Amino acid sequence: MSNGADSVHKQLRTELENYIKSQYFGKSPLLLSAISDQLDQEGLLYQKPFIESSPAYKSVTDGIQHADLPEWLKDYFSRLAEAGLGVYPSPFVHQIRALEAATAGKDLFIATGTGSGKTECFMWPLMSKLASEARNQKNSWKMRGVRTIIMYPMNALVSDQISRLRRLIGDQENKFLTIFRDTCGLDVRRPQFGMYTGRTPYPGDRPDKIQDHLLEKTLARMSLPQNETEKDYFKKLTKEGKVPAKADMGAFLKGIHNSRHTPSDEDAELITRFEMQQFCPDILITNYSMLEYMLLRPREGKIWSDTKDWLNAEKCNKLLFVIDEAHMYRGSAGGEVALLIRRLFHKLGIKRDQVQFILTTASMPDRNAGDREAVIQFANRLTSANNTEFCYLTGEREEIQGKCRYDIAISKFEGIEAADFEGKEDVRLTALNQFWDNVEGAAAPFSELESAYIWMYDHLIEYRPFSELINRCRGNALSLWELATAIFPNLDEENALNAISILLAIAPMAKSLKGAVLFPARMHMLFRGIRGVYACTNEACGHSHSDGTLALGEVFLSEDRLICPHCGSVVYELYNDRRCGALFYKGYILKEESNFSENAYLWHYPGQLVDRHMREVHLFIPTKNYNPPLKQGKNPIRPCYLDVSSGFLNFRDDTLADKSGIRKLYYCDYSVKGRPLIVTFPTCPHCRHGLSQAQLTSFSTRGNQSFFNLINTQFQVQPAVPGKDQDPDHMPNEGRKVLLFSDSRQRAAKLARDMSEASDLTAVRQLFVLAIESMEKSKEERSMNVLYDYFCLAAYQHHVQIFYGPEREKFVGDCISAYNNYMCCLKRKKDYIPRFTIANAPIQMQAYLLRLFSGGYNTLYDYAISWIEPTEQALFNAVDMLEENGIKISDDVFLEVFNAWMISICDTATALGHTISDTVRYNVRTNYGGYGLDRDWKFPENIKNIMGWKDQSDVLEVWHRALKESFLDSAQPDNGKLYVDLSRIRPRFDAQHAWHRCERCSEITPYLLCCKCPSCGASTVHEMAEAEYEALGFWRRPIVNALNGGRIRVIDTEEHTAQLSHKDQRDDMWSKTERYELRFQDLVQDDELPVDILSSTTTMEVGIDIGSLVAVGLRNIPPMRENYQQRAGRAGRRGSSLSTIVTFCEDGPHDTLYFNNPVPMFRGDPRKPWIDIESKKLLQRHLNMVILQEFLAEKSSSLDQISAASFVDDYLMEFYTFAAEYEIRDEDILVPANAAVDYEIFRTELQKELLMLKEKRDTHPELFDVGENEKTSVAKSLLDALYEEGIVPTYSFPKNVVSTYITDTNGKLIYEVDRGLDVAIGEYAPGRAIVVDKQTYQIGGIFYPGSERRRGQALTPARAYIEDPNYLKPILSCTECGWFGLEEEKTKLCPFCGNSVLERGRQLLRPWGVAPKNAEAIPESQLTEEYSAVQLPLYSTLPDSDEMTPIPSCQHTRIASRTNQRIIMLNKGVDNCGFMVCKDCGAAMPGDDIHVLDGIQRPYKSKFAQSKCRHLNAMNVNLGYDFVTDMLVLEIALNDEQIDTQRNNNPWLLRAAQSLAEAFRLAASKELDVEFTELVTGYRLRENYKGTFVDIYLYDSLSSGAGYAVSVADEIELLLDKVEELLKNCDCENACHNCLKHYRNHHVHGLLDRFAALELLDWGRKGILAQAISNEKQVVYVGTLTHILDMSGCKINIMSDSITVCRHGKQKQIVVYPAMWVEPYIKDTIFISDSLIKYAKPYAIQKIIEGC
Repeated sequence: MSNGADSVHKQLRTELENYIKSQYFGKSPLLLSAISDQLDQEGLLYQKPFIESSPAYKSVTDGIQHADLPEWLKDYFSRLAEAGLGVYPSPFVHQIRALEAATAGKDLFIATGTGSGKTECFMWPLMSKLASEARNQKNSWKMRGVRTIIMYPMNALVSDQISRLRRLIGDQENKFLTIFRDTCGLDVRRPQFGMYTGRTPYPGDRPDKIQDHLLEKTLARMSLPQNETEKDYFKKLTKEGKVPAKADMGAFLKGIHNSRHTPSDEDAELITRFEMQQFCPDILITNYSMLEYMLLRPREGKIWSDTKDWLNAEKCNKLLFVIDEAHMYRGSAGGEVALLIRRLFHKLGIKRDQVQFILTTASMPDRNAGDREAVIQFANRLTSANNTEFCYLTGEREEIQGKCRYDIAISKFEGIEAADFEGKEDVRLTALNQFWDNVEGAAAPFSELESAYIWMYDHLIEYRPFSELINRCRGNALSLWELATAIFPNLDEENALNAISILLAIAPMAKSLKGAVLFPARMHMLFRGIRGVYACTNEACGHSHSDGTLALGEVFLSEDRLICPHCGSVVYELYNDRRCGALFYKGYILKEESNFSENAYLWHYPGQLVDRHMREVHLFIPTKNYNPPLKQGKNPIRPCYLDVSSGFLNFRDDTLADKSGIRKLYYCDYSVKGRPLIVTFPTCPHCRHGLSQAQLTSFSTRGNQSFFNLINTQFQVQPAVPGKDQDPDHMPNEGRKVLLFSDSRQRAAKLARDMSEASDLTAVRQLFVLAIESMEKSKEERSMNVLYDYFCLAAYQHHVQIFYGPEREKFVGDCISAYNNYMCCLKRKKDYIPRFTIANAPIQMQAYLLRLFSGGYNTLYDYAISWIEPTEQALFNAVDMLEENGIKISDDVFLEVFNAWMISICDTATALGHTISDTVRYNVRTNYGGYGLDRDWKFPENIKNIMGWKDQSDVLEVWHRALKESFLDSAQPDNGKLYVDLSRIRPRFDAQHAWHRCERCSEITPYLLCCKCPSCGASTVHEMAEAEYEALGFWRRPIVNALNGGRIRVIDTEEHTAQLSHKDQRDDMWSKTERYELRFQDLVQDDELPVDILSSTTTMEVGIDIGSLVAVGLRNIPPMRENYQQRAGRAGRRGSSLSTIVTFCEDGPHDTLYFNNPVPMFRGDPRKPWIDIESKKLLQRHLNMVILQEFLAEKSSSLDQISAASFVDDYLMEFYTFAAEYEIRDEDILVPANAAVDYEIFRTELQKELLMLKEKRDTHPELFDVGENEKTSVAKSLLDALYEEGIVPTYSFPKNVVSTYITDTNGKLIYEVDRGLDVAIGEYAPGRAIVVDKQTYQIGGIFYPGSERRRGQALTPARAYIEDPNYLKPILSCTECGWFGLEEEKTKLCPFCGNSVLERGRQLLRPWGVAPKNAEAIPESQLTEEYSAVQLPLYSTLPDSDEMTPIPSCQHTRIASRTNQRIIMLNKGVDNCGFMVCKDCGAAMPGDDIHVLDGIQRPYKSKFAQSKCRHLNAMNVNLGYDFVTDMLVLEIALNDEQIDTQRNNNPWLLRAAQSLAEAFRLAASKELDVEFTELVTGYRLRENYKGTFVDIYLYDSLSSGAGYAVSVADEIELLLDKVEELLKNCDCENACHNCLKHYRNHHVHGLLDRFAALELLDWGRKGILAQAISNEKQVVYVGTLTHILDMSGCKINIMSDSITVCRHGKQKQIVVYPAMWVEPYIKDTIFISDSLIKYAKPYAIQKIIEGC
């Protein structure tokens, strides 16, 4: 397979096209022929690829020896290089500069690209620092203390760094230690490192014997191999740094057994927290969250006291602080980390000059001096510096200018193609010799490829086209067209692109003798699916398409066509029944017209305002001579008539049927339960099959299969990795890898599941057909019962391992047995005798058998591949029985009846295999009418009708008995049902067999039944043509390839997300993600296979070392360009010639924007870095933390130990005294130099906040678990209480999270999947489904593990939480205006309308954890997901009148700046019905009826709760939570007499409020110089006796507020000017990405309207109403309605100063007015708002017609 750039791109797009053709158009040859040519047009499914070459950094041969370093240090590093300990003989210039600068004591900021060796830029200085002290300061070195802190933003990076240190400092051969002691002295102490994170074993104040024994077992299992296989694996793990670096693990474990956590002096690594608490490591690797805990807890105090003593021991002692991936610290969150670093310095009692910083990143802007200034300012702010000079290294690029000597004649690029250079080796050599022949300076002809590659490596840059290509692409992504026009400006487009393709085919071949690649190219490729198919309704269109039975006008693959450009007829989207290919038009009709008694206009879209008043309708497009069923049930199919020129439907006048310009369609007045706004069909009017729950579907590309096919091709075209291509059993895919990225955990998880499933299913299809072909060749007839045996044989012969878990082990063993049996038979020259049957096949094999023969969709029948026939014996028995009973038929006729019957029972009853359990069927197909056949089963009606059998006739009874006795048997064990005995049927495969297709139902069949379709009885059946087989080619081709000896690949995709990171090192050495990382690096044990594809989230963007990669896939366009560039940068790390980045774009506006113009994403510079360390709110919390910590330290306590109640009861007054006397000096490191802190105000604020906490505790003791009736088991800690009230820093303590807890069958926790509550109450709500590690779970309970183990609570674990007012909160709501708020706020009057009658509403339940329904996974076939969503955050309180301040320059706008405001987030369930939650066990499902819990079991497994819970104490609640933040409120008072203030059917008010709120946020973030994601905006509409108000509010996204929102209040007038500028200074029609649209607000893009926002702003500031609309503009507006009004009998007359409408002899004037106004009234005048015409045309039309 060719893998040059041009060829790879063509293969990828061809694969996508073929999939779409087969999957979406395989049943519709008419559409397939219509769209085939369009699919390969650039800009539809793909864009031209962009080419980029990795930047080449200058290296220095023997660089260490030429560095400005002491001689002893040069020798030290030279020896490390010789030993292969992370030091290279020819390092990059920036690596040398970093070492020199660090050794000189400078602070460093390294910002070089991905893969540029940044890690060495801090690892080498670290190793230098350790050696310098050990050599030159012997006494100091003897002291314990942290010399280096390496801080990471996430645990995955910490683990990765630990692996590096184990390889470098803790190598098993002690090479480092030998060099270190040879350099520093034989008696010096060994340097030690330790990881201190949440994963470090284990939490607690002191060692625990039980926990120690668990840890001992885990470490022993990993570090002390027991046999040769384990030893070999252990060696590989050790080489990769995956094994703890202990000098004597056995001795250490003996100590652990006795709870002695004491390291050896010769240990490189400290493993447990207790080791590090006693013996301070020299190198501490941690994350900022754990660093915060370490600073506040007494148990880690010795670490800091030892470090402080060491720092004070000698003046030259400095702490080295490394911040890797520095770009991840941004905004207020980054500011809190910067302040945390200051608290560390304060704890150590040091100043900034006693610390050396090294920062690294791959994402910093470097366009100009302004960028560099921003970068250095960022570094200063993050590292507590004022104006420290950082040594800023961006890397020196290799220059190739001045080396060009020759040009290449254009004629050399003519008559050849890129493919000539991408074939087999001999073809490639011929092409290269032909190209270089007679080129000046060239060494052609070459005798072998190797010599050609080496010559090109040395000389390509001497030739102009190649020199320009390399120069332009290094570090810069350019499209093929840009390269073509730049390098070949004198060629036309086609020839220039061909020439570039040739360059790209040749350049990557240039390799040195050592394998270095001259032009390591990265190819960026964008793809997407189709977004629906749209067709002109006019059969007589000049561009019509017809297959003889059905005609469509022109067909379009874009949604921007409402009118056909060829004939002027209306265009609508096409839907289809995917089973038969029947086509339907989809449109919308007004709700009031959906009684189908009058004419109705068929709208293309529902409108952006009033979708709830329109119904989607599906109209069947009949084939020629179509007749509806004679027998019509309660949902009859009726004709209607579409005027193709206007779009009007007539439901009554059948005389229109044959008129020109009228199209006859069919409708059915039917809606699926729960979907009343969709008018569709219960059964397909074409094929008469019942429609599934999914009903009819559009042609929009859905699911993950399209992406899988692209990635599968990307995977296949990779070259094999040398050394991994000779071991098909252990390395079946020869080292090929792809790393995938998604922007949500669930998408990554679903990708892993879906892609593995797609790969497995493809391989299983191939193996099935290979097995069946072998069975066909057998001398003896073989039944389907032995298919598994032949399947095993085929799998062994093709080196395929499949299935998962314990079943894989069995399958591998069966494959070996089958092969040995086969070889034995071969040796004895006997026909192969199979041993295995389906009964003893793995469950997964049984499931695949059912899926491929009776799966309902995508079966082997559907691809015209394989079918089922009786065995000869069963056929003989059945025909014989029929003859004995007077029915004489031929074998062929019996086969026809058998085929029809088999197709029917496989489809309706999944009746294959009496030894296959119904549990297997349950996992394959939805259980509609039960599985298997009843003992008195009936023949399908269509078979009876075709055969002419009458009910209860003797003939029917004989056939019934013959089939039953010959083919059916009772289930084993008997369940009362009958199933097909597989030993009496055989699978068939014959490549020459003639298949048939039914023209009515589109079903494919191997045999007809009396010349009719066996599925529907239609006589319109034909033998399939070659084009129809080709339409199924996507599915058939892999099978044909396998039959022709092609490779069968099983591609294992695994999930790599935080969902699988749950780990307790007392139980497991590695988390699931770490295990998958090992397998992705081909580190496998004997019973494992490599992971081929990792499906990850943002975790893998940054520098986790997962080995060489040449392929990356993105499932969507990332939010920011830095994200894209980090992800794309992961490709190209194997020294490969060509690396590929495939991005599959979504349908949304963000992805569409970058699909249309990818340049900013591919080569835009990263944003300027920015963190905030001056926010008063952040500083207040920062200082609060310091003073509270120090007070409690004097009491030998800490924030996490003391209860909140105890603190406010016993210590509050004492603390006030302490705070008043506590002194913070201006020069103290705690406070940034430019920050203005008034310490009196600070103390006053802190006292006020603590007083409020005490008042809350006194008023609501139950919230603190104090008082007489406390319900919770543990008193709330002071840390939790302070966090909830926003008194201490919040970023380091993500408390507002909830987890999904997934357990095994014994109730042991295996996965803990956490999410922020704001997301979790939607994504993890009961009824929703989540995927974890390829298993699907439907959320069905509120649960926290361990709660069921409390004494007496095995049956009622939820009750303690339900009775806890922290979790269940009563809600008050207003009966008048709908306001609601928390009852604990003690509101007496509705703050919106003043109503005194406030009622208790549905209570708010804050989930304490969620769990799967029935505490187990659910098969996808049985899943009916119920979607509910989180409402926009509700701000329910109202500022007091004295808080609202008029804005001087504003007539109708007031402002309030409010701190610590409560926001409520709610999920009200499906259709606002909430959720039913069992108060006892916690089972939960959406709905307000207790019966939704019927059949739902407990959401946990416990041996103490075996009985079923009857859910008698269920309650109806909303899910939600509340949090505190700072807020700014703008109140705009509206005048009800001038402005339309009604909420319903008012497009303007909602658009104006939403758009102004968004503009307010964007302008505020720009003025504050913060990212807009730091702020959240919203609006609300209020009415009371004073009038109607629009409140625009702005609050901080950081929980409990960073103070940004309120800080703009002082500059509000300036800010409003900026809002106005933003709205005015754009030239778009409504809104665009230059003004209001961005990634975060894509869900409201349809509502954004800068003009409506300007009108509201002008009213609020100046009291100005929108101006009247000019007559010219009114004419344009009404002109868009004229055509439709004309069809309704309304004649529009346009005059110079007015517009009139005449209908039925009556004439009225039409006036279009601004939607902002209250509707005017003038007699004989129809007033239409401009918003109604723009966004709700159906209602504008309706209003004019009714007005006439």
